[in-house]
Amino acid sequence: MSSVIQKFGDYVDREAPRNPDKVRRRILTAYRLFGWYQKHFPDKRKPASRKYLADQCMNFMIKGFSHPENAAMVSMFMPCEILQAFHLNPMCAEMFSTYLNGAGAEKAFVDAAEEAGVSGTYCSYHKVLIGAAKTGVLPKTKCIINTSLACDANNLTFRSLAQMMEVSQHYIDVPYRRNEISVEYVAGQLREMTEALEKETGRPFDENKLKEAVERSAQTLRLLNETIPYRKTKYLAGDLTSQLYEALMLHNALGSEEALQYARLLLEDYRNAPEGHGKKIVWMHTNPFWQKCVKDYLNYNEDIYVTATELSYDVQVTDENGSSDTLLDTSDPYVFMARRLVYDAYNGPVTDRIAATRKTADQVQADGVVVFCHWGCKETCGASGQIKDALEKAGYPCLVLNGDGVDRHNTSDGQVSTRIGAFMEMLETSGSAANDTEDAYKI
Repeated sequence: MSSVIQKFGDYVDREAPRNPDKVRRRILTAYRLFGWYQKHFPDKRKPASRKYLADQCMNFMIKGFSHPENAAMVSMFMPCEILQAFHLNPMCAEMFSTYLNGAGAEKAFVDAAEEAGVSGTYCSYHKVLIGAAKTGVLPKTKCIINTSLACDANNLTFRSLAQMMEVSQHYIDVPYRRNEISVEYVAGQLREMTEALEKETGRPFDENKLKEAVERSAQTLRLLNETIPYRKTKYLAGDLTSQLYEALMLHNALGSEEALQYARLLLEDYRNAPEGHGKKIVWMHTNPFWQKCVKDYLNYNEDIYVTATELSYDVQVTDENGSSDTLLDTSDPYVFMARRLVYDAYNGPVTDRIAATRKTADQVQADGVVVFCHWGCKETCGASGQIKDALEKAGYPCLVLNGDGVDRHNTSDGQVSTRIGAFMEMLETSGSAANDTEDAYKI
């Protein structure tokens, strides 16, 4: 961590409990300054698409944080095309915590949450969010909207936040069964939410805006799918932070002009990228973008790099026959959004999640998979052994890496460095794991 970030983190840690409004303004100023710097002095190693991605993700965060009265706090998996129709800005809860980590400022909020009785083993993303609300640094948004995906913490955190802030909560329950009956059930809830938002905001619902947004969503996902063939053979310079930014663009920002433009730029960058000769990794779950030992191995490394991440491909845009017609059918906007939730890899049994990762690994001809067990994520940690066993039987070396996506105190640099270093060395000495034969291992 740089000395500037360290000093800023110390300031937030000291002042957040007693001067929350002042701290909020300082954090917002820091974001704006960093956004300006990032835009005018970008990392020259980044291709155009990832420079644009960093700029727009910062803009999304600043919009929600600076004008909370016109924002909705949302969970990562919540489709936000409806918010675009109401001209409401989504503030992604998980990205809010991620940005605080990037500013070196998460400790104050972790401590505040734990002092309020939140368990030390609770998800750090949610712990930071609750702590920010407890201190008063988290601004009161217009409302809170979340789904039951992808963890039990969603069912606790957002209800608690709504009570603390005294705002309405809209909850989208996603059934465990992945079928069209579940799709209709979820679509009905999304329609009801639209009616409720119309009353709450006093703004007329613009159905044409919703249709335009879902069309952009479908086009964005198609363009993302078109990058897959290039990921097999091309090397596109990037870092772990860009992987998280992409997850935001393909979830809460999906349907926006910015997300569509990113997909266009990404495809163009892949078309013009040089041939890659390194080992390709598919990354499962979130990542410790801030941790130096991990960054040293994977950021801008032509020899070993992340070519696809689960959080960008959690919704398969093609079915088992290679057709995208069903999942990308926008004739009914609510059904289109509902299908993304019901057929998400994080919904249903872990075997579906394994199958989705296996499919992505096959498509990009990956050499290995990293399963990141984020602190407090019971679903990923509990299933990691099964995931590893299944993927290795399928021919993909698999590393289960324990750590924390946002809290620096829940990880060991030495242990992480040793384990990831040994895995990378193994990949470097092994052949390709891709297996395209018809009798390949099936989940």
